[in-house]
Amino acid sequence: MNSMKFLFTMTLLSGFLLACKAGGADAGADAAGESAFSALPAGLGGDSAALAQAAVDRGLIEKYLKDNKIKGAEMTPTGLFYTVTEKGKGAAVQKGHTVKVHYTGKLLDGTVFDSSVERGEPLEFPIGMGRVIPGWDEGIPLFAIGGKGTLYIPSALAYGSRGFPGSIPANSVLIFDIEVVDAFDPAVAEAKAKVESEAKIQAYLQEKGLKASKTESGLYYVVETPGTGAKPTAGQTVSVHYTGKFTDGKEFDSSVGRGEPITFPLGQGRVIKGWDEGLTYFAKGGKGILIIPPHLGYGSGARGPIPANSVLVFDVEMVEIK
Repeated sequence: MNSMKFLFTMTLLSGFLLACKAGGADAGADAAGESAFSALPAGLGGDSAALAQAAVDRGLIEKYLKDNKIKGAEMTPTGLFYTVTEKGKGAAVQKGHTVKVHYTGKLLDGTVFDSSVERGEPLEFPIGMGRVIPGWDEGIPLFAIGGKGTLYIPSALAYGSRGFPGSIPANSVLIFDIEVVDAFDPAVAEAKAKVESEAKIQAYLQEKGLKASKTESGLYYVVETPGTGAKPTAGQTVSVHYTGKFTDGKEFDSSVGRGEPITFPLGQGRVIKGWDEGLTYFAKGGKGILIIPPHLGYGSGARGPIPANSVLVFDVEMVEIK
């Protein structure tokens, strides 16, 4: 894994789905009527341009459905259209839950602009929290776990009049073929992961014969060489050599092999929480081990070679403090 992976906290994997304010305002009214100019989403106020664009979008979606002989599409009060190809057999998706969704996004002309399927990794995000475009926050809860279908999203629920530079033109209707891979309450999942990771850490310590200190956060650390001088504090820049591995000993990353330590400001959220906390126990020249439970590492999200809910073990050396 590239060392820069540690310079960022967990974010969404795809920039296309990051929430942005659309050209129109929020929508939400009754959808009676047959004409593309009737049942326009409410919440657009007196903005004639937004009202006109909403009418155009609905007309484009209805034409696409007709031209492609797609039956069974339903429309929500906001103007979002969707079809369900598989209902799914799992629990219904609820606001606040973390979901994992596979998707392929395309324009009305069939141009694919993004696909988690091609990357081989579903997008994971909290639903209903504004972390994705409004059409997703509304549309994904229409499916249960295992559900598959398509969202036809008007521009006001996507990227509006600004579009997405280089990929999505302004005022574009977006089509997403989606599959809800999983959905779960993050609080419940984290509590379970903490219990399981604690057992794994205890087994690791016993196997290796290590006497580690435990902090209130759940981090374990072993100081083999304390180093000299003052320990670093938040805001200082540190340079650290490290080797990262799992409890089974398999290595996933090492600055030592590259011959260059990683340098970053401590306590600024530029690295995983276990690093921001754990490195404060080492002065310059200090060496030791950080044993990091998932909630202080990468949590429930897989990151490259690191599986979800992984306990991470780092051999660290504090090279420099500035």
